[in-house]
Amino acid sequence: MKKKDSELFKPLVATSEKYLRDYCDGKQVDDEKAKMFLRVLSLYRKILKVEKERDQIKSEWAKLIAGVTELKKITASKAKKKSKPKPS
Repeated sequence: MKKKDSELFKPLVATSEKYLRDYCDGKQVDDEKAKMFLRVLSLYRKILKVEKERDQIKSEWAKLIAGVTELKKITASKAKKKSKPKPS
């Protein structure tokens, strides 16, 4: 099964969070590295947002397909009723 992008990013996110925590505590001083890790976290948030939207779209699509299928069944049953001759 294909892993989600957010799953692939998790090790890098953990490293980023640890570095930024140390940076805020004064244990790290490299500003450029801190900026890079902030960009990593920003990108990670965007990936999570896109994955959530993708899941919502899949759900809506499944509901739409189910609705169309049900509509076809109703239409087909009405057509059958009209085509049957009434007994006299």
